[in-house]
Amino acid sequence: MSVFGFSTEAPTGDFTPIVKYDARAGRIFRVDRIDTGNGFESNPIDITNSFKAVCDFENIETGWIDFSAGGAPSFVLVPRGQQLPPKPSTVHKNGIRFLVKLNKDCGGDKPVREIAGTSRAFLTGTQTVVEQWLREAKDHAGQLPVIVLDKTTPVKTGSGEKSSTNYHPTWRIVGWVPRPADLVPKSAPAAAASNGSAPATGAQRASAPPPQQATQTVSADDFG
Repeated sequence: MSVFGFSTEAPTGDFTPIVKYDARAGRIFRVDRIDTGNGFESNPIDITNSFKAVCDFENIETGWIDFSAGGAPSFVLVPRGQQLPPKPSTVHKNGIRFLVKLNKDCGGDKPVREIAGTSRAFLTGTQTVVEQWLREAKDHAGQLPVIVLDKTTPVKTGSGEKSSTNYHPTWRIVGWVPRPADLVPKSAPAAAASNGSAPATGAQRASAPPPQQATQTVSADDFG
């Protein structure tokens, strides 16, 4: 509570809520914001096994992101295909950001979310499915892809005390639907720095998720 007698933190409707892929655990979390009366807290919900989302690959932003702990993330991004802006600081890393709409089984009361990341695992996995979208989009005019997490693959780097394991996601397009009316692209100016709320999930390392079923039925009704 502030000195004014009310929270001065931006209300939840003032920014786009997030979905986070945790490469260290191979899990996907929907991060909800809870008003405690003394501010907002982050509540990570594991949606790995139920994850299905319409992806706005048409409006991917690329560039530089800083997720340094202790503050809001910093984004310096441009639409995919434009020349990347200069690196704004030594701590910024190459990253991407785009909007998704989660299906009814995992979306909660705010199904339109943004997902962003800088991990090599997230970037390489997403590149593969975006390349597939680029190949197939011409056959699905006016539609966006629906993806699921098919599997994750552990990749170990380093050795001894410096060894680490990240899980590379394999996203799979399971269908195409018309763009949902509420999946509205952002209109941020190119190379403009912005700050948003992307709180840490606090997730612990967990087992990689089981593969999704080979065949799924996709309907626009799944997304409201």
